[in-house]
Amino acid sequence: MAVERIGDSLREESGIEREVVQSAGVALLIVGFDPLKNGDNITDPLIWTITELQDKPETQKRAGDTSIPSETRKQNETRTQNILGALAEFCDEGCVGGLSRHLFFAPGSYKDEAISINGNLVDIGVLVYDGPLDVFFNPQNCEEVSGNGWQKRSVIEQGENIRSVLRLALEEDKKEGLTRKALETYYANSGIQIVPEGFSIRNYYQARESRKDLTLKKG
Repeated sequence: MAVERIGDSLREESGIEREVVQSAGVALLIVGFDPLKNGDNITDPLIWTITELQDKPETQKRAGDTSIPSETRKQNETRTQNILGALAEFCDEGCVGGLSRHLFFAPGSYKDEAISINGNLVDIGVLVYDGPLDVFFNPQNCEEVSGNGWQKRSVIEQGENIRSVLRLALEEDKKEGLTRKALETYYANSGIQIVPEGFSIRNYYQARESRKDLTLKKG
């Protein structure tokens, strides 16, 4: 099953076992693959953006900001489970079924504790979407965010009211080449299916909401 293989794939990259350092959440750069753009997919990728609907100072959210799906990690939650939780800010129950064959995780494009948001450590993960780009995704978590659509990275960088998690994720992407690595993995047919067949984002989201967030001990 795909959701059980991601951690193994990440460990296989280095060839050694290492203790996984937990983080307090994940932010997702979801890249839309455009078969007509060829090189532009890597040089100026399409990234799915959302709009924040609520203020939340502790995570530097402001209503109206352009952002990306992100989610605090729950206690005893794996990296993969955290990613699936963040998808509630990307798609709802009506569209998640079509994602099982169109949304891929790329080993090598995930970075632990890549950025810090108001003292909270956040991983960055890249997913590649190769389905129709004219489909508009409404989030399951519609009280906190709304869909904003695909935007080129260069357009996002020039925009105003960009949430810090998105701005920092793009800076880290440019430094580390995370979206480039993800697309190269996709081209090599090495991406991992992230959404299991029959997955219910509604049920998953509701179950997660009753669990406590992970808190990290500092020092």
